[in-house]
Amino acid sequence: MSLETHFDQSITQDSFIKGREPCPYRIIDDCGGAFAMGVGCGSIWNFCKGCWTAPRSMGMGTILRYGVDLVKQRGPAIGGNFGIWGLTFSGVECLLVYYRRRDDWFNSVTSGGVAGAVLAVRGGRNAMFRSGMVGAVLLGFIELAQYWLMKSSAQFQQTMKHMEIPAPPATGEALYTRQMLKHELNIVPDVTKRGFA
Repeated sequence: MSLETHFDQSITQDSFIKGREPCPYRIIDDCGGAFAMGVGCGSIWNFCKGCWTAPRSMGMGTILRYGVDLVKQRGPAIGGNFGIWGLTFSGVECLLVYYRRRDDWFNSVTSGGVAGAVLAVRGGRNAMFRSGMVGAVLLGFIELAQYWLMKSSAQFQQTMKHMEIPAPPATGEALYTRQMLKHELNIVPDVTKRGFA
């Protein structure tokens, strides 16, 4: 097995551990997910905005129509903007994974910064710098939260392993008596009255 094949397999295994697609397919997955999120959130936002800005004297049907019309006008554009951001982000991330041979937090933070800067090219250098910094900081917070959640869930799993039901004693004694079960569950019938004891 060549060294390059070994690195590619380890990167693919890391991606499956994180729950993400391997890198070439990640671009399509992230782009589609970002587009869907942009359309969904943008539709909700524009519907509420359209209903809020509609004239109140026209009635409820007109207010709802204003909301739907604004969703039709701006929803696809917002979804497209989110999709382009997802495409740029995951494309840069896959390039970094390929060249660095690692799939870690640095790739995500750098990709967020580069995606923000690339999408702000038309605004000039200052806009690129600001947008790149915002993207990097936001992705840094997301990666930090993800790390914290993974760490806390690992600690929770460790405590759950210690709280498992103990094995029955080797001396042959019953783990629970009838009184203990009756007290705990309150559903165990009293078989002594029927002559089984």
